[in-house]
Amino acid sequence: MQSCVIDGKISDFNLSGADSLASMLNSLNGDLVKNGRFIASLRVNGREVADIDQESNQRLERIGPIEITTESPYRVASNIIAEGVEFIEGLQDYLVRTAGHYSSGDECAGRYFNESVQGLQWFVQMIGFIEQTLQLDYDQLLLDGRPVAEYVRSLNSIFLEIVNSQENFDPVLLADILEYDLAPHLEEWKAIFTLFEGELAAKPC
Repeated sequence: MQSCVIDGKISDFNLSGADSLASMLNSLNGDLVKNGRFIASLRVNGREVADIDQESNQRLERIGPIEITTESPYRVASNIIAEGVEFIEGLQDYLVRTAGHYSSGDECAGRYFNESVQGLQWFVQMIGFIEQTLQLDYDQLLLDGRPVAEYVRSLNSIFLEIVNSQENFDPVLLADILEYDLAPHLEEWKAIFTLFEGELAAKPC
């Protein structure tokens, strides 16, 4: 029988019906969210799993003990905010490199773009999660006299330009948008994450 340890305790979670690590985690996540918890780390066979998606198709009967550590939404938001600026800087660098590949006509440009999109999707999820968890009002939270909601709208507008450049099969325009519009815009979000730090500090744990 597959064993699952959550936060140091053997779980009574019902694994019946779960045949893969992915199906098990999806089902478990549903139960955890109801109790205000999120998966923070995962160990399989005593080994830390850094990329859950990469190993999610493993069959349960082929893996050993599963150890899971959970955290509260507040703690998850705190970690995201603490690492936010570093994440944004890495994303900016990757966007500029992606633009360079498109400008030079490299065949690998599409792969770089897909990875950039994954980073951007995670970023959008991050700012939505922070808003919800800290109960922020982006229409009231201001940076340089502008509500954060305006920065969200600007980000969405750039995303729309990216989609249009793809639909028009214009890699040169796409490269320009990534390097000269999106990457500089993310610089403003680094300042917004400093605002988030202040909001976090002002709230009880």
